[in-house]
Amino acid sequence: MPYPAFPTLGRGTFGPVAPGSSKQVAPAILTANFGGRYSQRAGDGINPLPRDFTYRSAILPSADIQTLEDFLGERAGYKPFTFLPPGEAAARQFTCEEWSVDYTSALFWTLTATFKENFDP
Repeated sequence: MPYPAFPTLGRGTFGPVAPGSSKQVAPAILTANFGGRYSQRAGDGINPLPRDFTYRSAILPSADIQTLEDFLGERAGYKPFTFLPPGEAAARQFTCEEWSVDYTSALFWTLTATFKENFDP
């Protein structure tokens, strides 16, 4: 069963991914040290290269930000969703355990969230 797609970010209703967004890559590595500066390294697990994404929306009408926040709330921090990061050819699966809304003005807000890459089937 495919997971629901995240509302399209980067075009359409929800505008572009704004400056301040970023991708973090932290490979999971196991290291065995043998002394004399000899060591052996290997990737930890089946998917040792998670690529998380810090999302910051453009300044959008409050109703659009509320739609994004409702979507994240429905995912409840543990249900995966798909998202296409800027500059990548294929969407990846993420979870979002935390986000914040900045009330830029009475009518326009921004949303910042941390998307953690998820490898569940």
